[in-house]
Amino acid sequence: MKINFNRRKIESICIFLSFILIILLVVFGILSVADELFNWDILSDKLENIAILLMSATGMIIGASFLISLMVNFSLISLSLEKIANKLNSNQEKNG
Repeated sequence: MKINFNRRKIESICIFLSFILIILLVVFGILSVADELFNWDILSDKLENIAILLMSATGMIIGASFLISLMVNFSLISLSLEKIANKLNSNQEKNG
């Protein structure tokens, strides 16, 4: 089964998305820890629950983006190994 899509573009998009979301997650994580330590009460209780939900969703999106990048790279590695194997087989048939 052959799937035609630009693997490099998908990988670049996933890495960029992960990078931006990690920065946002770190900033909001630092703010939430500071909020608890210094009792700033930046957000109300309901908004804090929403913020926790959004931070959890962001973490899941980061994990999914990482897994997509990993799968794309495994796909590229398998295609490269297949080309190398084909070249080795053609060289052995010429020499043998």
